[in-house]
Amino acid sequence: MANYIYSADINNSNAKVRINLFLIHFQDENNIHFIFSPHLDLTGYGYNLREAKKSFNIALDDFMSYTINKKTLSKVLTGLGWKVKGSTRKPAKILAPSITSVIANNRHVSDIFDNHNAKTFHQEVEFPAMV
Repeated sequence: MANYIYSADINNSNAKVRINLFLIHFQDENNIHFIFSPHLDLTGYGYNLREAKKSFNIALDDFMSYTINKKTLSKVLTGLGWKVKGSTRKPAKILAPSITSVIANNRHVSDIFDNHNAKTFHQEVEFPAMV
């Protein structure tokens, strides 16, 4: 069974759930900066760290808007290894997988750590309670 980095009890359908996402910053051989979220499989990029962060935030906003609009956020998170306890319409808990389980199950993440000088940090994001 995978360990989880985040667990939240959801009591209010209008509430937002705050999560500190684990992000990876690295540069490729062309000096392009990347910000990658292994938990959401999202990437932003740019010619410097500021541009990469801005690009990542756009990707995150698009991801959230699209999956919420299509009512697939819960399904997508489950496909990425998250656990959504309760019904998909009224979840009682959401659980994000540990980074070690993400690395073990995703060759791309392993490759980043094996082949790039990667730095990690956390960024707080909000999910709607009705994932």
